[in-house]
Amino acid sequence: MRLKGHGPLTPAELAEAAVLGDVALVLSFAGWILPLPLIFFAAATVPFAALIVRRRLRALIVSAVASGQVAFLLGGINLEINHLFVALVGLAVGLAYRWRWRTLRTALLAVVLVWIPSAAFSLAALAVFSETRRLTLKQIDINTRGPRKLLRHIGLDSVASAIGDVVHWVIVHWTVAIPAGELLASVGVVLLCRRIANPALRRLDAAFARPAPAAPPAEAQEHDQDQETERPGPVPVVLTGVRYRFPGSTVDAVAGVDLRVEAGSFVAVVGRNGSGKSTLARLLAGLDPTAGTITRPGAAALGRPGGTAVVFQRPESQVLGVRVADDLWWGIEPGHALDVDGLLAAVGLAGFAERETSTLSGGELQRLAVAAALARRPALLISDESTAMLDPEGRRQVLAVLGRLRAEGTTVVHVTHHLDEAARAGTVVVLDAGRVAAAGEPDVVLDTLAGVAHL
Repeated sequence: MRLKGHGPLTPAELAEAAVLGDVALVLSFAGWILPLPLIFFAAATVPFAALIVRRRLRALIVSAVASGQVAFLLGGINLEINHLFVALVGLAVGLAYRWRWRTLRTALLAVVLVWIPSAAFSLAALAVFSETRRLTLKQIDINTRGPRKLLRHIGLDSVASAIGDVVHWVIVHWTVAIPAGELLASVGVVLLCRRIANPALRRLDAAFARPAPAAPPAEAQEHDQDQETERPGPVPVVLTGVRYRFPGSTVDAVAGVDLRVEAGSFVAVVGRNGSGKSTLARLLAGLDPTAGTITRPGAAALGRPGGTAVVFQRPESQVLGVRVADDLWWGIEPGHALDVDGLLAAVGLAGFAERETSTLSGGELQRLAVAAALARRPALLISDESTAMLDPEGRRQVLAVLGRLRAEGTTVVHVTHHLDEAARAGTVVVLDAGRVAAAGEPDVVLDTLAGVAHL
C-alpha cells in the first residue's frame, strides 16, 4: 500500500485529496446542523477511507488539514475537532479494508489510530482548561438528571440511585472514566463505519483501478531519468501476455492480455465494471505490468510533448485554472509556445479563452480537459470513460473531438460503457474479468453483443 512515498504529491493526488476532503466536510457540516448527526458523521468517514485506500498517507493528511481549516471557519473549533476525528476513523476503516483485516484486528487498529490520540487530546484539554472541565462534567450530571427523575417517578428508586452513584464516580475519577468511555466509543464507531464504508469501497474497487504504488526511491529516480532521456514514442504499442495485480489483491486486474494499438488508430475498450478497462488504460499510459511485456518505439512519456495524455471521466478534477486560458497554460514550461485560440477552436470552444471555468457545462469542461491534453501535442490520447458523467449532448461533443483527433493522426484509445460510442472506433476490444474476450472491427465484435444497450 502507498503509505510511504517520496516526493511531493502529484496533481492527481492533490485533486483527489481536495475533492474527497470537500465531500467529507459537507457531510460533517450536515451532521452538525441537521437531525440524525451520527448518520452524516458515519457517511463522512467514507471519503477519507477511500482516499487512504487509493493514495498515500500524506494525501489524507493534506486533505484532513485543509478541509479542517474550512470546518473551523464554518463551525468553529468544535466542528474542526469533530472533522479531524472523522478523518481518523476514515483512516482506520480504509486501512482495515486495504489490509483485509477482520473485526478483532480492526478493533485494535481503532485503539491505536483513533482512541489513543482522542483520549490524549481530551485529557490534555480538560487538564489545562479547568473551566472547560467543570462545564463538561456538569453537563454529564445534567444530562442524566432527566432519566433519573423518570426512574424515580415510576418507582425504580434503586436504579436511579445506582445511576447517580455511577455519575458521581465518573465526575470524581474523570481521568479514568472519560478515556474508558472514549475507548468503547472509538471501537464501536470504527466497527460501525466499517460496515457502512466497505460496500462503497468494494464498488469503488470494481469501477476504478487503484493508482499504482510508488517505486522505491532509487528505482523511481532511475525510472524517471530513463523517461526523461528516452524519446517519446508511445505508439505503436504491443502488449504480450500482460498481467497486472494490485498490491494486496489475490487476483489479476488484467490477465494474459495480447493487444496491438497502431499509430493513428481509434480503439474503443468496453466491458462491465471491474473488467479491467481502467487498468488496461493505465498500462497503455506507461504503468509497468506485473508480468508480460509492453513494447513501443520509445517512452510512453505521460504528460510530455509528443507522448501520452489521459482524460478522465470527471473533468472538474482535471480543470485547475480559474479562466479557460489559465487552465491550458497549467503545467506548461516557461517559454513554451502555446496557441490558446487554436487549441480551443480545435475542441469547439472558440472564443472561450476569458471565460471562467466555473461557468462551463459538463461537456464544455470535458472538451477543455481534452484541449489541455492536446497542449502537449500527444501522440496517444487515452480517454478513460471521459463521457460517463455527461448528458447526451456533452457526449456527442466530446466524441466529435475524439473523431477529429483520429483524423488528424493522433492515436485515440477510448474506454467506454456505451456500445454506440464504441461503434465509432476502428477497433473494439471487449474485456471480461481482465481478459480480452473479443477484438476486431466494430461490426464484427459488436454483433456478438447485440441487444446490449449499455454494459
